[in-house]
Amino acid sequence: MITDREFYIQSLRDHLYYLRTIRGFCLTIELSFYKNNEEYISIAEDFSRKSEELSKEAISYTGGLISNEALKNNIYVSEYTLPCEELTEKLFGIFIDTTITKEELNFREGINQNINSELINNIKILNNKALTFAKNFKMFCNDIKEKLDSNKLFSFSYIDFFSYLFDEVDTYTEDLERIIAMESYSPIYATGFAYNFANTLLKTTKFIRDWIDPSNSDVFELASYYVNAFNEIIDRYLKSDISPDSQEELSKTMKNLLIDYQDFIKNILERLVNFEIYFITPPVSIDNIYTSVNFYKFIMDLESEENNAK
Repeated sequence: MITDREFYIQSLRDHLYYLRTIRGFCLTIELSFYKNNEEYISIAEDFSRKSEELSKEAISYTGGLISNEALKNNIYVSEYTLPCEELTEKLFGIFIDTTITKEELNFREGINQNINSELINNIKILNNKALTFAKNFKMFCNDIKEKLDSNKLFSFSYIDFFSYLFDEVDTYTEDLERIIAMESYSPIYATGFAYNFANTLLKTTKFIRDWIDPSNSDVFELASYYVNAFNEIIDRYLKSDISPDSQEELSKTMKNLLIDYQDFIKNILERLVNFEIYFITPPVSIDNIYTSVNFYKFIMDLESEENNAK
């Protein structure tokens, strides 16, 4: 069982990360359709607005405070988030509510000390709303994927983009269900989490390799290197036993890989916002990948600290 304090922290942590990620997915979907698919564009816009509403509610419960570890790891926003949103607005002629990013950039270190029954009840309501929202969003995306699979619909998104999307949404819903039930992480769940991280990053790295303009051969070659690296560690996860020593060794290898990969994505973003490289995807998509890497490393560090404390 988790305490009310843990319930509060874990609930808001999930919402602040995953709702932003889903909004990024909505923008990618919206911008991938021709104008003759107005129904899908409109539904994606509606989901984007709903994710913003839920995000704002989650932010309101933080009191403007998040943990120092979340702050220093840039797990929600980074110095590239706002420039990527503004560049996406400029390139695609759309409106993005940047007030959410600006609020999150102003987060301060700390934890709300007034975690009372009213606040817990409000977050319980938010958790259930967010769970329903995420499941409905997955149903919408599954409808798109099925139509793409059967050539009944055209989108500039890869079909495999939805596999990546489902990984993230499923992790969100599964963790929300755990939190709603007030259950602690299990060791097996934590191992599956790390494997899912590696699998998701393998997919996003393939996207980077496919989205980058061929003239930027250095990015293509490095992305290919990381595709091989993530394939290797996934193979090790599949073949390893679940003994503590084996999992600790794998975790160290994965975290070292994430540190290198963070630098790779950060370099890409630096060049992107300075107009030095070109991708055939909205800039917010690349920033989403960066915060994902930061979030995954943050979660793995947190699990290591908890295991060492036992």
